[in-house]
Amino acid sequence: MKWLSDKFTGYVIKSGVVSADLYALYQYGFQIGLEMFCCFITCLAIALYLHMILEFIVFTCIFVLLRTYAGGVHLNNFWSCYLCSVIVQTAVMIVSDIYMLPIDIAWRVLVIVNILILKYAPVETVNHELESDEKRHCKKNTVKIVAAILTFAVFCTLGSMYEMVSLVAWTVIVVWVSLYIGAVKYKIEKSKIACN
Repeated sequence: MKWLSDKFTGYVIKSGVVSADLYALYQYGFQIGLEMFCCFITCLAIALYLHMILEFIVFTCIFVLLRTYAGGVHLNNFWSCYLCSVIVQTAVMIVSDIYMLPIDIAWRVLVIVNILILKYAPVETVNHELESDEKRHCKKNTVKIVAAILTFAVFCTLGSMYEMVSLVAWTVIVVWVSLYIGAVKYKIEKSKIACN
């Protein structure tokens, strides 16, 4: 991925689209984009095989939106991140299909876990610590996303789409676990840096 992102970045700089001063920024952006695209295509293929396209779309939208602004655990290399992401997404789709949370339990999960997400968000990494204005921006967008998720769940409930409410509940659980692990990882890495 690094090799490909270097090639793309070299091309856009050589073509004059961006200045050479922005090489590192664009190289990082291309690398992240390529890695996310690989994961997306793999998960889409699995969803097609499982006949779970709608579930894939709902999970992906909620997961990506929350992770973008709330943060979460970031693994240290592409392959561990790729494998973890594919396994988690596939597991959530399968678990939600096998075990649909009863609607009252799903709503309790949605309320409690979204409150926890709002409490912990945004989670930083040692590679990208947020400025105070970035934290406010992320928190504000996380609130909007949580409101949208709850609104979607209300409409699904009113439409008797209880399996979708259950999927949303399973998805926010996974996001919260990622946030919690990310927060713990950040504290551990930060204390190691402080000791050195």
